[in-house]
Amino acid sequence: MNKKSFGAIALAVALSFASARPVSAQVTVFDPANYAKNTLTELNTLKTTINQATQISNQLQQLAYQLQSLQNIPNGTWGQIQSDLAALSRVAKVGQSISYADANLSGEFTQMYPGYQVPANYTRAYTQWANNSLSGIQGALSVAGLQSSQLSSEDATFAQLEALSDGSVGHMQALQVGNMIGIQQAQQLQKLRELQMAQLQGQFDYLATQQQNDLSKFAALRAWLDSQSNYKSSE
Repeated sequence: MNKKSFGAIALAVALSFASARPVSAQVTVFDPANYAKNTLTELNTLKTTINQATQISNQLQQLAYQLQSLQNIPNGTWGQIQSDLAALSRVAKVGQSISYADANLSGEFTQMYPGYQVPANYTRAYTQWANNSLSGIQGALSVAGLQSSQLSSEDATFAQLEALSDGSVGHMQALQVGNMIGIQQAQQLQKLRELQMAQLQGQFDYLATQQQNDLSKFAALRAWLDSQSNYKSSE
């Protein structure tokens, strides 16, 4: 190879290296504006997620309150008013006396206190009136005594109502306890009426005995005077 050929080859190689572009290294460029934008987007997304979670939590809590408000008391506390009133009516009647609980009260009273007439046997009739009067008073006292003994069971009922009131959850249970207390108040009024009727029984029996005695005495006196008048007129 001559010098001219070698030089041409060397020139061609040099030109090929000269025409080739150098490969530059890749460098990451930080963009503050884009970073801030992405950060705000992520924060907004997080805030939206937190708000949604809070709303769901509030909804669940509201549902829990609603379920709690709908809970009822399975077994209520009502007392034993019917049996108590029946017992009071029973003790009000003593022996064969007239009681306010008698079914034929008017007929029995008319038979016991016939009014203005002379008894066939005054001693026997007066004994019946006196016994009925004393029995009526005794029955009234028995009603009062029985009510006194019933106070212990009533205290137990009120203690149960107090416990239910303290432990009630939600509106439903509070309403139920209030309803039970209201019924207990009505029952107490019924017992008070029973006591008043027993008191009237004792008072009226006594007054009826006194009145019947006066009427019988006056009727006997009038009958005697009439008999004396008829005796004199027949002479």
